[in-house]
Amino acid sequence: MSRDPSVIDVQAEIAHWQARHAQGSLSSGRYSDLSPVVKMACDIYLKAPRSSEQERLHLFRHRMEHRFFSSGTQSGYEQLAADCWQRLGTRAF
Repeated sequence: MSRDPSVIDVQAEIAHWQARHAQGSLSSGRYSDLSPVVKMACDIYLKAPRSSEQERLHLFRHRMEHRFFSSGTQSGYEQLAADCWQRLGTRAF
């Protein structure tokens, strides 16, 4: 069940993923490369909280078309976005 987007703390979400990156749980690249992905995922979730993951992924891919990312990296970004949406949808407040 999707959460009401009015209770989403985007800054806390960004901090969570930054901490996961610092622990080595995400890619070994710089967090500054991942931060826009987390922000984009949060924005899509806030705009479409009741959408399916496939619908959100479609929106994510559409936005990614306007950015330059290597094709090898895009699947990792999509997974990060999906993980973010899952966390937003199941997190207890």
